[in-house]
Amino acid sequence: MPDTQQNPIMLQTFYWEMAAGGYAEHFPEEKNLWKLLRQRARQWRQWGITSVWIPPANKAMGGVEDVGYGCYDLYDLGEFEQKGSVRTKYGTRAELEAAVEALQSEQIEVYYDAVLNHLMGADETETITLSSRSPSKPGQEVEVWSHFTYPGRQERHSDFRWHWRHFNGTDFDQRTGDTGVFLFKDKNWDSTCHHSDSFLMGVDYDYDHPETRAELIRWGIWLVETLGVDGFRIDALKHIGCQFISTWLEEVQRATERDLFFVGEAWLNDAGILASYFDHISSARLHVLDFPLRDIFRQLSEDDSFSMELLKDHGLCNQAGYASRAVTFVENHDTQRDGEIPGLFRYKYHAYAYILLRERGLPKVYWKDIYAYQMKEGVVRLMQARRRFAHGPGYEWHDACNHQVYSYVREGTDDVEESGCVLLLAKVGPEDNPVRRIQTKRPHREFIDWTGNQSHTVTTDGQGFGEFAVHGSADRGWSVWVPKPAGRA
Repeated sequence: MPDTQQNPIMLQTFYWEMAAGGYAEHFPEEKNLWKLLRQRARQWRQWGITSVWIPPANKAMGGVEDVGYGCYDLYDLGEFEQKGSVRTKYGTRAELEAAVEALQSEQIEVYYDAVLNHLMGADETETITLSSRSPSKPGQEVEVWSHFTYPGRQERHSDFRWHWRHFNGTDFDQRTGDTGVFLFKDKNWDSTCHHSDSFLMGVDYDYDHPETRAELIRWGIWLVETLGVDGFRIDALKHIGCQFISTWLEEVQRATERDLFFVGEAWLNDAGILASYFDHISSARLHVLDFPLRDIFRQLSEDDSFSMELLKDHGLCNQAGYASRAVTFVENHDTQRDGEIPGLFRYKYHAYAYILLRERGLPKVYWKDIYAYQMKEGVVRLMQARRRFAHGPGYEWHDACNHQVYSYVREGTDDVEESGCVLLLAKVGPEDNPVRRIQTKRPHREFIDWTGNQSHTVTTDGQGFGEFAVHGSADRGWSVWVPKPAGRA
């Protein structure tokens, strides 16, 4: 990331149900996402957004209905008539390029969602024999969708054609209509951080095959050079060969003088196990989404007996030596889906306040929360607090943390005028309006609650201590106390 970007914030620009069902009716503009990114770039910069995570922009098996993870042609960014249309779910390649240009002109970096685990929707079948170790139909002959010829693209951008030999296995036998896990003859599942998690879906890339490795590296370099992306979010990281990921990161980075950003999705809720994943990846460039922290937010949302003290040391962002590699988040397209996965139904603003005001971790905010769930005003307010006040060393004020209340202080810096803040988060408990005595290192200063949840002011004493309040509530139980800006009544 550029050194000039202080307190960066990432925005995930899509959600699973975008432009579908009732969302298409209520938010028709989302049908043309690339145009929308271009239109909103300037506003996002004003909010403090410094990077965006865009969905897989390549043509997918489901055409315009596909979120993008059913990858068919990595080189078709909405340019060729394939899978029923020229455009993808989000628009055309020209619209995508215009969006990237607009975002980068506002100093917002663009991270592409790279699906390096599988392909789907092949053009032709091939008949092969399965391994005697195949979990399904061992040693039998099957007909699989594994030959990708891309007749609509006619070898533009790449003349490579995928065959069964470039994959380890798949999950569907066309001859019989059976589903299963089919390991191809003379193949092995890739060495991942969790061997039992190797196969996920589609036709699974064989990273031991030199042509597979070379083509995926070539594609990553092509995307950086052609589209000009600033980094990647890597999907389904724990299902991909560790050595290949290390190689792919280094080779793609080596092809450009720009410092690329890489964040992977390894859905592991144990911070210790997630931290150990880095032992399998030789590249120091990789960051990961902080699923252990998000699981703590889930527990807060679901469990009335949850102790707020757990927020002090859970999550990768609180692990010594790994905090700088954590991308913290509240929700994404996998953790909440309508009718499938409920997501956080309480204390969501608490979670956003936590990730946005703390010193460690790169926070990611979520389009669906901001726009579809109408949280924009509150989340933007917290993003502004991060940009303006959340500077300097950060730490819990331990005397003010207990089962009901979590407290955190940012000291501020001399370089950022009137910076520093006190964060208080409280859940429903015995105290309706808990008050905590906290050291701010700002003597004789008047503080206000930036969120507006508390209407009074607090003046610190000669030692910098103040009596700060927060509602014991799921609805208003977050307060960000900041030095009262000059000239504010």
